[in-house]
Amino acid sequence: MSVFAGHLRLEAGRHPEGHTCLGSQSFRAPFHLSKAYWDGSVLQVRIINVTAGILAGDRLELDVRAAAGAALLVTTPAATRAYLMASGAAECRQRFAVAAGAWLEYAPEPLFPHGGSNYTQRTRLEVADGAEAYFTDALAPGRAGRGETWGWRDLRLTLDVEHDGVLRLRERLAGAGSDLARRAAFFGMGEAWFGTVVVFSPRLAGDGAFWRRVTAAATAGCRIGATDLGPGGWIVRLVAADSQSLREAFSTLRILFAEKLPLLRSDLRRV
Repeated sequence: MSVFAGHLRLEAGRHPEGHTCLGSQSFRAPFHLSKAYWDGSVLQVRIINVTAGILAGDRLELDVRAAAGAALLVTTPAATRAYLMASGAAECRQRFAVAAGAWLEYAPEPLFPHGGSNYTQRTRLEVADGAEAYFTDALAPGRAGRGETWGWRDLRLTLDVEHDGVLRLRERLAGAGSDLARRAAFFGMGEAWFGTVVVFSPRLAGDGAFWRRVTAAATAGCRIGATDLGPGGWIVRLVAADSQSLREAFSTLRILFAEKLPLLRSDLRRV
């Protein structure tokens, strides 16, 4: 069985003609970078894992930067799967940096921890003053379609969010699948899907009515809550009863935020 020490590093910048281009890129298996696509507003980039998923012993690194004047959208074509690990563990370190005057949207498919997996993912989001970012993340309860939920051995997810050099958020989820199963039961859900949106923009400051609309987007299948992270920054939490409810809630929020952040009008289906 192959073990990977893979990386993907890319930096987007503003071309002299006005569009966004990749100033630098470097990747090693299992990562692959699709051909970038400029849609007239943002540069769309898709990150591909060319293997079946994450296996024991894998050590992965993802470093994405948007320089001043860049507008970058990064996504993945398929879910990230952490497979059964009879022994050992896997780890991924992620860093996203957005310079002043830049835009970054990160919209990956959900993480699926399979039964018996042992996986750590450490994420750091650095947003400069005057930058704009829309960062999303999603966690599945396992392979629910096959009746395998909350079966992972150990899962550790950390998220640090820094704005203008100040740490605005530090959080950590850690434990066996059974630990999160109890949290889902608290919400009356045997199967729960968790989503996160972290958003920063000067355009979002001081609009209480808008944030009431965000939380009002909750449905019978998905609960939504929002917390102020400081000037222009918010974190939105989603807990959904199934994958479709979570996907619909993400779509609704993206449409809503696009009223304030026009670059969210870029079509994700083109990625």
